[in-house]
Amino acid sequence: MLMQRNHIRNLGNISFDTIASHSFHVANIAYCIARMEGMSHEDGLRAMSMGVIHDLAEARTGDNDFISKNYTTMNEKKAVEDQFSGIKFGNDLKNEILEYEKRETKVSKCVKDADCLAQMYMEWTLSWQGNKLAEKWFRSDMKYRVPYLKTKSAKKLIALIKKTDPQDWWWNQFVDNRGPNLKHLNG
Repeated sequence: MLMQRNHIRNLGNISFDTIASHSFHVANIAYCIARMEGMSHEDGLRAMSMGVIHDLAEARTGDNDFISKNYTTMNEKKAVEDQFSGIKFGNDLKNEILEYEKRETKVSKCVKDADCLAQMYMEWTLSWQGNKLAEKWFRSDMKYRVPYLKTKSAKKLIALIKKTDPQDWWWNQFVDNRGPNLKHLNG
């Protein structure tokens, strides 16, 4: 799970984006989307757990970006079978991944939307840091990915992300609203 995601070869040195960090982001976003969609806390937790394991096969197969997927075939089904073979509760985990892959339930649709939003947020953040390729990817995703999001909440969140400075969440709280912590800064 510490494996780098493969788009690093196209977007440059992104040391923070591993399969594990991506899954963590997806899990948290999935919970929020599920709750914003009016689902229960329990369904939100199911979305969160599904988000944690949605890319688990990539721990064995590696992560193929949208370029390499045109030239390779990965057997994620076999990877999942192998990962959970011999585990007493392996079928439960396989069923979670299968539900995610089918995208027929409300929970799985929230998780897939969270997967897209996690990728797009990373692109947005990198574009604010001056990465022109990430900016291009984000604009393309706004055009080609957003129309296929399954939930109104995911569409609402990406519209908010697009209008927001990625640093606002802490800057507004700790600098603009309270003033800078001068004791800490000058300590």
